[in-house]
Amino acid sequence: MQYPLPQFLTIKPKIAGPFNFRQLAYIVGGSLICVIFYFTMPVVRFLLISIPIMTVALVFAFAKIKGFPVPTILVRSFAFLFKSKTYIWRKEEKPAFSLPQSAKKPEQIEKPDITPSIGGKSRLKRVANLIEIHPK
Repeated sequence: MQYPLPQFLTIKPKIAGPFNFRQLAYIVGGSLICVIFYFTMPVVRFLLISIPIMTVALVFAFAKIKGFPVPTILVRSFAFLFKSKTYIWRKEEKPAFSLPQSAKKPEQIEKPDITPSIGGKSRLKRVANLIEIHPK
């Protein structure tokens, strides 16, 4: 039996016009801060402060770097800076492992010679002799 698979999982629903919820939140948040500054500061100071605030809000809402939104990149950057790092390999400065040596010298035991003996010439040597001796 076949089941329907969801399509277009990366597309977020639009809330107001062409903006999704996150984009709308950044724009409205920046605009509210600018409105507060408009009513509490002189015009020149308001313009000097509100232009960078709205620029940052628009960058957070719309900019992407290598396919990732700017807030995601900032969160991951801070997490990388402040989280403990995991090292895959570290050289350990330990002395090499050695067995303790006994005070007595071990008795010399003769070891039997266990090299294999070949019964006669091997077939490969015979073939090599035939090739060398045989005239063309």
